[in-house]
Amino acid sequence: MKRLLRGVPRSLGCGALGALVLAVLLGGTAGAQEYPKTVCDGDNCSFWANSSGGGSGKPTSTFNKRGKFSAVIGPNNQTKAVDQTFDIILANGYGDVYYLTLLRDRENYQAYRGYCTYRGFSLSGCSTTGEVVLLRMKATPSFGEHCSLVSTSWRWGTTLYILNDVFRPLASWVSAGYENWFPFDMSCSVAMYTAFGGWK
Repeated sequence: MKRLLRGVPRSLGCGALGALVLAVLLGGTAGAQEYPKTVCDGDNCSFWANSSGGGSGKPTSTFNKRGKFSAVIGPNNQTKAVDQTFDIILANGYGDVYYLTLLRDRENYQAYRGYCTYRGFSLSGCSTTGEVVLLRMKATPSFGEHCSLVSTSWRWGTTLYILNDVFRPLASWVSAGYENWFPFDMSCSVAMYTAFGGWK
């Protein structure tokens, strides 16, 4: 079983990510002038990771800037209503959205916490909302900036699934890295975009 990307097995996204990396290396940020892009009508926003559908087709993801959803945060489908402002909202190429608020800002790192919505899983019984924490390691002379994001999904309300994304900036508009699941044995490449707000 594979996680789905707009009806395509998530593992097939690796080729798309490779093309993205190549485009950034060859074209710099020129392609960022139009995409990715976010269009909002009040608090409701649509995000396009690329020009698929010319931007007028189905967006990669849709979200409310304040969340406006119930996040599954515990066993037996325990939920919490999400309705607040966020410092940064990230979206990946698979349609998942991460709503993050800065908790701690230090010289070498930042810590964020929030909630997430997933576009959907082919692994049945997994909640499509959860909690998320992110650690952003700032660049040093010996190591470049990178982020580690951990998000949750409860399967059948009893088993906690952990998704860990580690990524680094490719350009001002996109980061790239990899995702791993536990206890489900799956990993894939991932592209992360700033859909709203920004790092503090």
